[in-house]
Amino acid sequence: MNASLPAPPEPSMSALLPTLSPTSLLPIELVRGAGAQLFDSADKAYWDFYGGHAVALLGQGHPAWVAAITEQAQTLSFVTTVAPLTVRDDAARALADFGRMDRVFFVNSGAEANEAALKVARKATGREVIVAMESGFHGRTMACLGVTQSGRYRSQHSPVHGTVRFVPYGDLDALAAALDDTVAGVLIEPMQGIAGVIEPPAGFLAGARTLCDEHGATLIFDEVQTGVGRTGLPFAWHAEPTSQPDLVTCGKSLGAGFPVAALLLTEAMSATTSPGEHGTTFGAAPLACAAVSAVLQTVARDDLLAGALRIGEAIASFAPGGAHAIPGVSAVRGRGCLLGVVLDRPAKPVVAALREHGIIAGTANDPHCLRLAPPAILPAEALTDLHAALRACLD
Repeated sequence: MNASLPAPPEPSMSALLPTLSPTSLLPIELVRGAGAQLFDSADKAYWDFYGGHAVALLGQGHPAWVAAITEQAQTLSFVTTVAPLTVRDDAARALADFGRMDRVFFVNSGAEANEAALKVARKATGREVIVAMESGFHGRTMACLGVTQSGRYRSQHSPVHGTVRFVPYGDLDALAAALDDTVAGVLIEPMQGIAGVIEPPAGFLAGARTLCDEHGATLIFDEVQTGVGRTGLPFAWHAEPTSQPDLVTCGKSLGAGFPVAALLLTEAMSATTSPGEHGTTFGAAPLACAAVSAVLQTVARDDLLAGALRIGEAIASFAPGGAHAIPGVSAVRGRGCLLGVVLDRPAKPVVAALREHGIIAGTANDPHCLRLAPPAILPAEALTDLHAALRACLD
């Protein structure tokens, strides 16, 4: 054996890059799922109120989703975008109509979609500066780190790419002060997810549209967490229809577990792009497009927008003054299946305690916030169990 070669790793050592701290990892091994439930290696059942970072909109193994991917895999598993495909055209048309936009560029992840949006905005305007929101999160690629304000994501990879101005989320006066003829675009999450499920004041999104028009800047909505029906609307910006954006990004729920994301563009933005300037090997692959169509069809057929709203309203009743108020819950933010349950104490120990009661929940950058992103198929039984478990954990 060559003595210069490193010793082989111990058999028990994982080959995975440790991208999460040990305290962030679940202390259980999940082995299967069914509907809105997950099961660990001891066959203990958990209601999934986290949805795998807001991904599992249809829960686990939804029959329509499984059937669409299976049929596509058996028919044509992969070709690149050089080959025209009906399944791709159908998915793009359905998503554009669903999102009230004109064109779609399919990619692999939300960060990739945001990178494409920034490219389009800068080229379309011939400008460099992006205005983004404090406490926002847009991904971990270099350009996305540039527009992500939270220091713990940016600090290890400075200097970050691009010229960015940050303004307080929801502050139209601050946004107006930040805009001038050097600004290419304004990037906003219509509801800030990782920050703690923060909604802007009424009129902020529409006001941002007006300000962008006044300064010739593009308006970009990052709907990677909020999109595809999760908030009870097709996209969260639809709550303020006059805020019509130039560019919208989405991902996570779009494939309901299959990796796919997209940039949605208006016709005017599409006209500023040229062949070859955007591309992706795996984006718009047949399996991904089959998953997208299955998700959108299921949302419509099963009225999951209304289902998401019912789930959100039920959990909102846990707040003070609600019909099912729980001592220790200070407020419930968000709507539909993207909610922040604000506690009167740190949330992380409560998340651990909820697991003992068969509930999987998440945290946020707000240390007092439980972040919930359950499937839109969640049954009433799960809401009853969440209420009892949360009450027991906070008592």
